[in-house]
Amino acid sequence: MKLYPLVFAFRDLVAGNGFVASVSMDGSVLLSEEDDGVWMFGVQPGGIAGGGATRDVAFREFKQSYLSVVFDIAAEASSFEDFHARVTAFFADVNEPNKSDWERALQNVRQTSASLPDLKTVKADSNPPNLVIEKVAPEKIKANENEFDLIAEAA
Repeated sequence: MKLYPLVFAFRDLVAGNGFVASVSMDGSVLLSEEDDGVWMFGVQPGGIAGGGATRDVAFREFKQSYLSVVFDIAAEASSFEDFHARVTAFFADVNEPNKSDWERALQNVRQTSASLPDLKTVKADSNPPNLVIEKVAPEKIKANENEFDLIAEAA
């Protein structure tokens, strides 16, 4: 099993009960390459995971797990303020065992210069976990708001 510390940046528009929110989440995830496939375990936020035969499939499953939680929160929230509070709590949930493994993997990457050649390497210290949630007026949304998800290997 090989472990890699990754960081991600998700930018999503989420419709709730009477509001649209822009959710920008920069978090951390532990990538585990195993004999039977690839797994991505949330560090912060810690309550999500995804897996599959390849890294691409694992990433899609991880993103789907994240969106499932955020969309469920939006469906249950009575207001933007309620949504904001619940997503903030979700984001603040750190999986401590995964965090310990992520930090050990980070030290290994730094000591051995191990890398995943198809991912951009970024300094872990320059991309700390961050969450920004903003209320968006629906008439202000334009197609150029769409962004691809970013994921990078931490070093």
